Order: sequence, then structure tokens, then C-alpha cells
Amino acid sequence: MKTNLPDLLQTNLVQTQGEISLYKGGLKTQTIIDSVAKIKKAFPLLPLSFYDVFMDRIKANKFCDERLIDAVNFVIDNCIYPAPTIAQFISFDKRMKTFTYEQMLKMKEELGEGIWDNYKAVRLVGMVKHVWIHVNDIEKYGIID
Repeated sequence: MKTNLPDLLQTNLVQTQGEISLYKGGLKTQTIIDSVAKIKKAFPLLPLSFYDVFMDRIKANKFCDERLIDAVNFVIDNCIYPAPTIAQFISFDKRMKTFTYEQMLKMKEELGEGIWDNYKAVRLVGMVKHVWIHVNDIEKYGIID
């Protein structure tokens, strides 16, 4: 499925320090309920107070349904301690690197002219300047400009 980049970037997409999150959309109450139930089954010793803070933090960090589901599954699959921390859930994200023109020029100096064949310029919503994204990421995530 192809994703229109301007649409993707208008909905809950966060750009920070040369990266953008690939998650978008809203967070339904039912997704929170299902996720909390799944965490309770996987980690039955967590105190009830954990879930109040957990729900507050996923909302404050603008989680969407897909990111929450993926984060819960990731922590269940990868938590090596007896109980997970809220930070393990909150830190889960799928991100794509972006580069400024100045960064591209620096890479050109280091790697040569061929670098321009590996990146495509796109304009993020609300930004005046383009950023460059690796063509593999554009293909992998089905992004169209």
C-alpha cells in the first residue's frame, strides 16, 4: 500500500532531529483497553498504579492504535526482566532518517557524487525546505511524494 507523504506527515507524524515517526492516526479507547488487558495477562505482577501512569504517558506521547499494539507486542516479546517499565513501551517507535541539504552536501564530500542517486528530496508539511530520504526507506514504507 502506497502512503502519500503529505497525508502521512499531517497526521500525528513527529519529526525530531533528523528522523520522522512512521506511525499516524488516532488512539481508540478500545485499543487502550485491549492493550492493558494483554499487558496484565503477560505481566500479572504489575501493580494497578502502573496502568494509570501507562495510559497517561501513551496519550501524552501521542500514540496511535498501531504504535500501541506494536509497542505492547514488542515489549512482551523482548522484556527480559520480571516486569517491564513504562519507558520500554513509550520508547518503541518506527522511525525513518531524514537529511537536510547541508547534511547531503557533507555526505557528498565524504562519499562522492553518487550519494544523490540514493536519496530523494521531499517537502514535509509545514516546512519551507526539503529533506532527503533514502530511496530504500521510500520503497520500504511505500511513500509517494
